[in-house]
Amino acid sequence: MGNNAGQEKVVTWLDGKILFMDIYAKQPNWVQCRIVLTYGGIWLMYGTEKKGIPLTAISSFGREIPKKQLGNVLDYVSVTYISEGKETTVAVTGISSQLKKLKKYLMFLKLHQKPVYILHPAKIGGVIQDSAQWEQGILNVSWTPGGTADKLVIQRRSGNVNIPLSNIELVQTENQKIGGKPQNIINIKYSYENNTYNTFVLAEIQNLLVEYINDHLQEQGVISRHVSGTTSGSSTGAGLDETDEEILVAIYSGISSLEVPSFMEGMDVDQVESIYDKLISYGLVELVRLRKDVQLTPKGRNIVNKKMQA
Repeated sequence: MGNNAGQEKVVTWLDGKILFMDIYAKQPNWVQCRIVLTYGGIWLMYGTEKKGIPLTAISSFGREIPKKQLGNVLDYVSVTYISEGKETTVAVTGISSQLKKLKKYLMFLKLHQKPVYILHPAKIGGVIQDSAQWEQGILNVSWTPGGTADKLVIQRRSGNVNIPLSNIELVQTENQKIGGKPQNIINIKYSYENNTYNTFVLAEIQNLLVEYINDHLQEQGVISRHVSGTTSGSSTGAGLDETDEEILVAIYSGISSLEVPSFMEGMDVDQVESIYDKLISYGLVELVRLRKDVQLTPKGRNIVNKKMQA
């Protein structure tokens, strides 16, 4: 890597072990290693060796590795990079909190200040906005060290677009025709200032962006740890029956939770409030007032979105 002082400023580091992937190895050879992340890339220091991986050479990370190649290691972060035209994958393990920090900072460096194309608002309240046009923008990832105020800010000439990560309820990739050509884009659905928006993003870094958002949603419990397909979202999950889901959809559609008992045939207030207690315990709705006036959380909206797509 280069010798620029700013590029070599240390962002985070950890003492752990590293595994250079070798599909022909009979057993994994984990080696003690210090992993140092700088603004320019990653330094791997193991034994007498010191290897630098420029940030620009890293093509992906978080790639799943077959268990038989990892041995008994379950907690790891994989990094894939290109060197002299050859793709190499390494796995890093260590203290879980430090691994998460390494991945988060690495994603930040790969995503921050990157060019994107954005269609916003693509939808408001589920209604397509025909007047919206694709625009060039710059993606910024804004967050505090504690990770409590994460948000995506996309700068564009017509005004910045703010997407709080805690308000995202669904992220998925879709095929859209742009300029007559089919393109893979990201569809981000989220609530902001008492409305629901869909923002479409097209960029080279969009796979990393989806992974970054998924990691956040998993930490918040909005989606399960294992996400299938291109849509991130939990299934309806154990413990929810048809009535529970019907109530979720009713609240999602704008019916006040206080009006739900009259909306549900054959159910009284006590029965509905008992279901509210159940949904609150699952983290799908949150209490607004003591008389069981509830509103959906991002996790609850995620379940309804999945049900509507089924």
